[in-house]
Amino acid sequence: MPKDTSGAAQVGKGACVAVIFTLASVLVFALAIRLFSLPSSVITPVNQAIKFAAVFIGCFFCIRPGKAFFKGLLCGAVVAAVTYFLFALIAGGISFGWMNLLDLLLGGAAGGISACIAAAARKN
Repeated sequence: MPKDTSGAAQVGKGACVAVIFTLASVLVFALAIRLFSLPSSVITPVNQAIKFAAVFIGCFFCIRPGKAFFKGLLCGAVVAAVTYFLFALIAGGISFGWMNLLDLLLGGAAGGISACIAAAARKN
């Protein structure tokens, strides 16, 4: 069966991998917060680190060379948007603000950089 290597398929696969990784990691982190009574000040930085790691993993395993930066940029932005809406649905409320836009932009930047690293690693 031939692989679909179109840019859209790579972005879609990368986003799916990243979203699944994010959901699993946040679940484990929530368990750690519950078990170890971690302060609430660690939640935001750890959640950002989880999202960046997820975008990197999604791009590294799914984005191929050839316009990698733009595919990664789109993948990171899609991951940021999808995870925002999933967590907003879980929390029971959607609200938009500057932090959402910043999260989308940083997700895209993380995806672009991650895809460039992945493309360079694949060429070697």
